[in-house]
Amino acid sequence: MSPEERRSFVMVAGAGSGKTTSLIKALSAVIDLHGPSLESRRQRVACITYTEIAAQEIWADVGNNPRIHVSTIHSFMWMLVRPFQGDIRKWVASRIEEKLGELDEKISGYGPRVQQRTKDKDQRDVARYQQSLERIDQVQSFTYGTGSDYTKGILGHDDVLRCATQFLDERPLFRTLLAQQFPFVFVDESQDTTGSVVSGLKRVAAQLQGKFCLGFFGDPMQRIYMTGAGRVEAEEGWATITKEENFRCPTSVLSVANAIRSNDDGLVQTRGRIITTPAGEEVSFAGTARMFILPADDQRDENIAKVRAWVADRNADEAWRDGPVKLLVIVHRMAARRLGFDNLYVAMNSKAPGALKDGFLDATAWPLRPFMQMALPLSDATIEGREFDAMILLRKFSPKLATENLPRKGIPATLADLRNAAEELAKLMQPGSEATTRAVLEHMRDTGLFALDPRVLSYLDAGVPPTHEGDDDEVARNDDKDEALEMSAIDAFLACKASEFWGYKEYVEELSPFSTQQGIKGAEFDRVLVIADDAESSHFQFSYDKYFGVKALSDNDRKNLDEGGETQVERTRRLFYVCCTRAMKDLVVVFFADDVGAAEQAVRAMDLFPTEEIFTQAALR
Repeated sequence: MSPEERRSFVMVAGAGSGKTTSLIKALSAVIDLHGPSLESRRQRVACITYTEIAAQEIWADVGNNPRIHVSTIHSFMWMLVRPFQGDIRKWVASRIEEKLGELDEKISGYGPRVQQRTKDKDQRDVARYQQSLERIDQVQSFTYGTGSDYTKGILGHDDVLRCATQFLDERPLFRTLLAQQFPFVFVDESQDTTGSVVSGLKRVAAQLQGKFCLGFFGDPMQRIYMTGAGRVEAEEGWATITKEENFRCPTSVLSVANAIRSNDDGLVQTRGRIITTPAGEEVSFAGTARMFILPADDQRDENIAKVRAWVADRNADEAWRDGPVKLLVIVHRMAARRLGFDNLYVAMNSKAPGALKDGFLDATAWPLRPFMQMALPLSDATIEGREFDAMILLRKFSPKLATENLPRKGIPATLADLRNAAEELAKLMQPGSEATTRAVLEHMRDTGLFALDPRVLSYLDAGVPPTHEGDDDEVARNDDKDEALEMSAIDAFLACKASEFWGYKEYVEELSPFSTQQGIKGAEFDRVLVIADDAESSHFQFSYDKYFGVKALSDNDRKNLDEGGETQVERTRRLFYVCCTRAMKDLVVVFFADDVGAAEQAVRAMDLFPTEEIFTQAALR
């Protein structure tokens, strides 16, 4: 990239191609070429990514260079809009009025079967928003938090993105200010970046051609979440860079990956993992890739153990029997039972709306945030006596310690109250405690430990729901099906034991042998066991039965195809690609099917695995 021209680009990098390495090299190249100019103008290079963990890893790789700013997308967008407090205030007022309008429209269109609880909840929400609108002028300043609380001046994740992208779309001056601060912006995991962020940044590039460089690094085949933009198209004059080499997967696994991808964008990856022999010669590493098709019965655990033992014997590798093997599952009932969060799993998956199911996969669903961000880490720090860590959490999340809420006198008393509240929280959360999630959330609300999302507050205000027969029927025929499902799911969630979150945390943070198939992009493991099992996943967005051709497409799938949308098949194909390409040595896929014979025939017809590497239960006897 020459100093004279700042050309925007899109890099498509398949699994194992070294995308992150390319990103780090690009950041280093910009500093080498433009460092003095950036420093003299007090400018920086921005690198924004999908998760806090990814941001920390990139930040470590660039050596904490002061000319490089690394953050999550939400944090970056908040940094841009934060100085415009007056404009934020107007935006928030407009947003509240928009929500009130939506509620008024909903209330005026009530059908005869809408539950009274729904009506009561809507009225509480109307009162809450009206109160927020009346008090908005009294808010001294706005901050960024986990969930929006307008009266306290807190904007949550969704509102920060809405506000920032609206400013980018509508205000040329705002776009100019972004480019003046950050003449280079690189977006990691671009396929998972929301479409509004992509379009907003593209507007900056279009307005300031030659003075602003925008780079997208990603792989549309590795998009898992529905909110992601997927493929980012290069604009006129942009460069398109394709990384076709795969440095991670053995050749056997790479063949499977290419076969999976052949029905999508058709990118064929080359090379594969190279190893050095004892003689010093570099050779391709073959590895192994196998698939087992087994009955979807109550012997799943036993059959997985048999598969592992079979592979251990065949590969002469005892680690497959009892060593480190990564089990990749969707939100799998097997993992929930073994790790002790079965009730939590059922609440957030059985008859829950799609948004909650999807957010349960990576712990981003709004009911989970208070536990993942505050209740669990604060309890852990309190139990272990890590006062410094506990205070960092309190300063970050407790509204009592927000600058505008600090008392002029009596701060020591406030801190003492929060320490006592943290100790009580640790008792409620400790393993084996009978305390419910409702009790924990009410404690956090009443003591000011955490600013709860208004949606959480709405359910807490409603109290414990009455129990009576026919609830399922009521949900089924309610006019607003999604809302009825949400109410049922949150009722069940609030009745769960809060201590189940410890097992759930172990699961989503990759501390157990199990991993979510959605949570392992960028990760790699020697031995990977992928469990394909629709019966236990209960997640509507994915279907291995449909992907492998065992089950026909639904009417909704055909409608999506006719309208140019995507089906469960496309989503599952991407998920399967991500899973299989984690393997550095051996890959095993276990597909649990109702009709093993039909499933075997369908799988062999897809030609994903060599025919001699596809097995049924007969091989395990």
